[in-house]
Amino acid sequence: MPAYAIGCWLGLCLSDRGKHLLPAALFGWMWAVINIMRSKRIDLGVVTFFFVIISTLLERHYGFTRGVRWAISAAAIVVAANFSLVVIFWKPIQKDLAKSRSQLWLKVFYSYCLTLMMFWLAAAYKNFVRSETSTSSYSSVQQ
Repeated sequence: MPAYAIGCWLGLCLSDRGKHLLPAALFGWMWAVINIMRSKRIDLGVVTFFFVIISTLLERHYGFTRGVRWAISAAAIVVAANFSLVVIFWKPIQKDLAKSRSQLWLKVFYSYCLTLMMFWLAAAYKNFVRSETSTSSYSSVQQ
């Protein structure tokens, strides 16, 4: 968990054109799929990360248009909202997880969700203020 969070923040800080969003979303989506297979419970990350994947692929195909900017930013906010659910409903989640997890794991998990919620909000903002005239984050796109 911490390595993923660190990688996401490094990508955000080192990239001014959103290149980090597709790998971050793909990793998060795969992690959500694994969580579903292991726990047999739904992980909303399968849906929310999918929106980021689709919107960043739209940028790859169409370039960084106004609509793509809105789609990527909205998708990132949806992912942040998913992480915020853990923060908002922490007490009952903590009670349930404490049955099978250590206190250290619970602290790391809460910090991870809080950090990733802030990351996706920051990514949405940074993407939204990106100029439409800037080059796309994908070099294969002709503008």
